[in-house]
Amino acid sequence: MATFPRTPLSLADDQGQPAVTVTRAVFALAGVLALVLGFIGLDQYLASQGVTDRDPLNLLYGTLQLFVLGSDPLEGGTDFPPALQVARFVAPIVTLYAFAEAARVLLASEMRRLRARRSRRHVVVCGDSSVARTLAHRLHLSGHRVVVVRTQPIGPLELRRRGLLGVNGDARDPDVLRGAGVPRAATLYACAETSAANLEIAAAAARMAAPRNDLAVYAQIHEADWALTLQARRLGVPHTPGQRLDFFHLDQLAVHVLLDQRPLPNRPDRVPRLLVAGDSSLVRALIVEIARHWRLRRSSPAQRVVVDLVAPDAIRVRDRFAERGGVVQDGCRVTAYETDVSALLDDPGRAGYDRVFLCFADDREGLELALREHRLWRRVSGDIIVVVDALAAITEAFSRDQREEPLLDPIDGRVRLFSAVAAGCDPALIAEDLSERLGRLIHERFVEASLLRGERLGGSPALCPWSELDEELRRSNRQQAGDFGIKLHMVGCAVVPADGGDDDDFCFTEAEVELLARREQQRWAEAARGNGWVRGARRDGALRQTPDLVDWEELGPEGRAKCRAAVLEIPQILADAGFLVVRLTDTGVSRALNPA
Repeated sequence: MATFPRTPLSLADDQGQPAVTVTRAVFALAGVLALVLGFIGLDQYLASQGVTDRDPLNLLYGTLQLFVLGSDPLEGGTDFPPALQVARFVAPIVTLYAFAEAARVLLASEMRRLRARRSRRHVVVCGDSSVARTLAHRLHLSGHRVVVVRTQPIGPLELRRRGLLGVNGDARDPDVLRGAGVPRAATLYACAETSAANLEIAAAAARMAAPRNDLAVYAQIHEADWALTLQARRLGVPHTPGQRLDFFHLDQLAVHVLLDQRPLPNRPDRVPRLLVAGDSSLVRALIVEIARHWRLRRSSPAQRVVVDLVAPDAIRVRDRFAERGGVVQDGCRVTAYETDVSALLDDPGRAGYDRVFLCFADDREGLELALREHRLWRRVSGDIIVVVDALAAITEAFSRDQREEPLLDPIDGRVRLFSAVAAGCDPALIAEDLSERLGRLIHERFVEASLLRGERLGGSPALCPWSELDEELRRSNRQQAGDFGIKLHMVGCAVVPADGGDDDDFCFTEAEVELLARREQQRWAEAARGNGWVRGARRDGALRQTPDLVDWEELGPEGRAKCRAAVLEIPQILADAGFLVVRLTDTGVSRALNPA
């Protein structure tokens, strides 16, 4: 069984301290040796002194007194047996070491609390979940100073092993956040078990951050629709230089990693056939990402991935995709089956699949299906991907990474375990906020339009997948996306999560297009100058010259057309991201938010 490169945090990831362990073991043995030698030596000494009543309990009590620098039977005595001489020195040394170790542990705990409170430009991770633990561990491995805030007790051994600073308490309490040094932190991640708690943490952190602190707050939202709603409201607020508040949904991040690591097969003769089964919340995000992924790789706009969806609510999920339209309808042909996978395989005439995704809320159900349903192995030509969380640690038993042969049958390496928590807990992915995702959609639409015109991938620096795109071009797309909220406010519009019941035929008026095209030219020119471009007679990438670096009044017809096209694409790009543009008032221009 093959596994994905990213694995969840487990106890195997802990980095122990062998030197400390060996030292403790040595002193523990020394303590036992002192006790045994002291007992024997004291018995020998009392016998030499003519004491006949040597009760074992009295001997034990006298031996224990050696550890506190004294023993009543030895007062004023001389000429001690060798065993007793050794015990007289070893026992106090063991006692001193024990006191020193206890003081070190206590002081280390206090020092960690003090360091956490006085830390600067550090990262704060709040929550008791596996997401919080995995994220904190990865941040530490990447070189960040990390302060964890948990309601459950944090053992000093855990903090020391993972190189973390810790604060116990409810992260919604401002005093607890101050104890974690939030006012001077660079980043805060709210990863509690509920979305409501994460929102409270984010709000409390934003209130206490210093006015000039560029604190970035990332709040995990567990419900997909709720995450879209909050992201829509965040999109409507211009980005301020002081603080940043973003919301992330783990499933959205995980499916992006999944298809990035295992792209869909692309054959010129036919489209892929996929089976998606399970009751996990990840199913919906996976189908959306499959559609988006395929649209950039298909050879014809008419090609749609065939997806058989097997789930208890498969019909409702399919109908919801149909109502919302957009990227799923354009990239996938979803057929719903409210049955189980075994019943689906009973049909001998059913065509095979190129890949299977098993996404069950109960890890065992999906893994057991992949390991025992032999008919599934015969029907699938490619991978059988099982999404796991709690059982992700057992992937090592099927892997050849650390041994010549796996402990369990890998089934020809076709079954692959994928942990959404491990994949999604990537600080770089979480930092890709809504502007990043919209910027990627802008680029994807550009690539798709270029392919329709007969151009090929790699034909120019901009015609490549997002992950391979030059950083300056990616930044340009992000900046364009980051201006969407300002443009919408200029014409009295806002965004809401797309819903099949809403009117999705939004379009700007001609006057609005002209107004927003001017704004787009102004924004683009400022960004280009910031990247070192200057005005020139013709475009020259090497010299960083372009004739379009002018005001709107001097811009030529081709440049104006590009700006208008960028404005007209805003509703479609937002629709691909799951949003809908709506008007606030009939005279929305009067509600403009400072566009500068």
